[in-house]
Amino acid sequence: MKAVVLKKDGNIHYMDVPEPVPGRGEVLIRVKACGICGSDLRYLQGENPWSEQTLGEKTENPDNLILGHEFSGDVVEVSDPSEEHLLGKKVAVIVYDTCKICDFCRHGRMNLCKDTAHIGHGAGWEEMEYYPGGMAEYCQVWSDKVYPFENISYEEASTLDFVAVALASIRKVPKIFAEDAVVIGAGPVGLMIMQLLKLNGARRVYCVDVLDYSFKAARECGADECFLMNEDTVSEVLERTEEMGAAAVFDTVGASESQKLAFKICKVKGTIVNVASNENTVQIQLSDLYGEKSIVSVANAKDSYFYDCLKMLESGRINVEPLITDRIPLSQAKTGFERLMARNKTGAIKVILIP
Repeated sequence: MKAVVLKKDGNIHYMDVPEPVPGRGEVLIRVKACGICGSDLRYLQGENPWSEQTLGEKTENPDNLILGHEFSGDVVEVSDPSEEHLLGKKVAVIVYDTCKICDFCRHGRMNLCKDTAHIGHGAGWEEMEYYPGGMAEYCQVWSDKVYPFENISYEEASTLDFVAVALASIRKVPKIFAEDAVVIGAGPVGLMIMQLLKLNGARRVYCVDVLDYSFKAARECGADECFLMNEDTVSEVLERTEEMGAAAVFDTVGASESQKLAFKICKVKGTIVNVASNENTVQIQLSDLYGEKSIVSVANAKDSYFYDCLKMLESGRINVEPLITDRIPLSQAKTGFERLMARNKTGAIKVILIP
């Protein structure tokens, strides 16, 4: 089969690899759509964002890593006769499986389990010839991690991984209803945070970015106003929030400048949610947390969030179409990566690869 493989030379290769055989408790998916995530760009730059975000560790990537963790497709083979009811089903996929016995797993925080096998991330596997990922014609998936759907497209279903992360992000905020919120960074996760904030009753939602290419999509996702990040951003946000600041500030960028902005526009009793994790150094004073401000982080999402988002997507309450800017054949994956890396010129937001 064909797959997009990240090799030790730091480049991606569209190449032939062995077709996977589903093991015990697994099914085989014929992939119909796979999104390129911002973390895939970081893998291409030699980082391991899953390890940094979840474990707080810098981990070296293995050779022959098939990228892709945002995908959907059809179940074409099962390993257990009891799962034959899944054959032919269109399914969305949760791409990680945990140990189920550690303290985090037993308390329903599987997203923080350190013993996690993660499709498309190369984490948690024994040594393999090719590490599984969704940027391929086929991928093996745990049978309890596939979620059948009917009335949405494969492309829409492939977005559920980051939509669930957006839901996990807003669940970090104690009070959203009737409050103002600011989202820094108008990438896919930021855009979905805006939409979910409005679904959860936020009074006004403001978008801030250093580029304006995705502001149209931001408005379609519920942003009341969009601001380019500059020396006037703080005063503009304070003016629109009666000088109180926003009760919720979501930093999806993780830069020193975005963190400084977040502290300045956060309400005295507000919450800053860090959605991005990296090695950037941010200098703050304890007085920046004056009053009862708090800062929290988010890593991945619970399975239940994924399922909730699927139900809302199928009902039409969540709309991901404004985010999907490109549908590209899997064979042209390099073009997809290039379009995202030059998104200020191409306008690309979410690129979907079609095997």
